[in-house]
Amino acid sequence: MKRQGFTLIELLVVIAIIAILIGLLLPTVQKVREAASRLRCQNNLKQIGLAVHNFHDSYGRFPFGAGVCCTPTGPNWTVDIMPFAEQKNLADSLNLNTSTGLKNAVNATAVQRIVPLFICPTDPASANPVMPRYAAHNASPALALWYPASMGPTHMDDCPFCPAGSTPSDTNYCCQGWNFGTQAGGGYPAGSFAGIFGRTSVRTVRFTDVTDGLTGTFLVGETLPTDCTFMGVFSQNFPLSGTSIPLNTFESAVDSNWFRVCGFKSKHTGGANFAMGDGSVKFVATAIDYRVYNAAGTRAGGEVASVD
Repeated sequence: MKRQGFTLIELLVVIAIIAILIGLLLPTVQKVREAASRLRCQNNLKQIGLAVHNFHDSYGRFPFGAGVCCTPTGPNWTVDIMPFAEQKNLADSLNLNTSTGLKNAVNATAVQRIVPLFICPTDPASANPVMPRYAAHNASPALALWYPASMGPTHMDDCPFCPAGSTPSDTNYCCQGWNFGTQAGGGYPAGSFAGIFGRTSVRTVRFTDVTDGLTGTFLVGETLPTDCTFMGVFSQNFPLSGTSIPLNTFESAVDSNWFRVCGFKSKHTGGANFAMGDGSVKFVATAIDYRVYNAAGTRAGGEVASVD
């Protein structure tokens, strides 16, 4: 008996059915992968929040957000929490007493060490996390930072979203200049427009200073270091972001316009993850009201902010 094979039409039908099934399954697979990456990202922030709390338990204060670029003024907050995040050996290997701080060549090997805790797996750029940094301020090349600390609704320089004007000064509540983290401006109490993290030259911040409540105050969020070349784990100058820049503001800008490109943002669909002051992690929608977003950035603004 002669064996009957597939006709060309039947073969084409089978191929078409397989293609349709792949087309139906692919979005599901992508959603599952994104959900897994988002969960890993949230876990990173959870561990960072826990490390910050353990630092506070040991020293009675939050770590300082940033030092002064290229000087021996000590580490930034990421280096401070490393001993509390199973990275004590890396922290101990850094020479913080050089004339140019972390940027010094003696730290060149250490600053390229890959620490998954500071990397968001959802961003495709995370496949190559050691990136060229803006050499005038950071070590280059060095490990990039996906999780900047929050300095609240203020900025260091050039503040295009500040209703009080974009000229930095101690009396400009949302554009405080390089002493960000302490000045209030406009007759408001100190800290009213500052986040939990400030510069080493400003006042120490403790749990008791977060009078808006730890649950509703941003501690650490997300950003995309490929957009912001200042953003590095070992940057003394700028391992922070501010809520004065609307969430998920994506702009193509040169380094001199870092104020626009270094805000909180992510590759997650619809928003970004944040570790809150109490150590919890919340997903904040891109469509969040700008006033609520800024209120969640302040530590003592007198607002009751809910980002749920």
